[in-house]
Amino acid sequence: MKIKIFVILFLMGFFYSSYAFDDDIFYYKKMEHKGIKKITEKTHDKWEVISFFDEKGYLLREINFYKKEIRSDYKYDYVVTDTLLEIRRIDTIGKDVNKQKKIDRYYYTSLGQCYKRRVYFSSSDNPSYYEDNFVYDDGMLISYTQGKNSATKFIYKYNEKKQKVQKLEIRNETDTTFYSYVYNQSGQLTDYIQESNNNEVVYSGVVVWSNEKMNKVHIRFSNFDKRGNWTRSYFITERGKVFRSERKIEYW
Repeated sequence: MKIKIFVILFLMGFFYSSYAFDDDIFYYKKMEHKGIKKITEKTHDKWEVISFFDEKGYLLREINFYKKEIRSDYKYDYVVTDTLLEIRRIDTIGKDVNKQKKIDRYYYTSLGQCYKRRVYFSSSDNPSYYEDNFVYDDGMLISYTQGKNSATKFIYKYNEKKQKVQKLEIRNETDTTFYSYVYNQSGQLTDYIQESNNNEVVYSGVVVWSNEKMNKVHIRFSNFDKRGNWTRSYFITERGKVFRSERKIEYW
């Protein structure tokens, strides 16, 4: 009897959910949402996320609803210096607010490149999450390790425009997850593909490629507005596309 390995993917907020700076934060330390005031995203599975940003592009608040019932209300504040980006998140509706605090610290060199990341929770003085051993080439991040014992490694590839086109996630030297990124002629990300080399992996919480290939998910972003931001997304499957989400974006 084969044992299925279920992996829950919360890809709803691929670009702007909690700490959603993706990997670019490691070597740019910039806010990609500058100019955006508010994003409201509604998904195929009845979730709604409302995110508020300041004029510099920092996420200030994120409210998550499921079937119109509020499930979380996160508030953020920041410490930003030449060598540190600290992000503090608190769930204001949790039963114990102190236990719902998360502190995310990115440490940078004088060149603005991240060389380590630590995540803390208020219940502990020790970091609960580690990222180290960042390697750069020509200013681009090419690899780093994750976890206290460096059990997971990430490797990157870029195209001639220095756009990230591939990421490999290697766990315990055997399990590999492949991430692919596709762009249009305007440089906008249009496709995100994630696939495990383990056929027994089943991605949960998303629409997968097929019933026979549940270890692959493909998301397409479309309907870009005048500012170049996508407003609709779809899951691409073996049989065609399935609605994923739509966004309403308000600008400063």
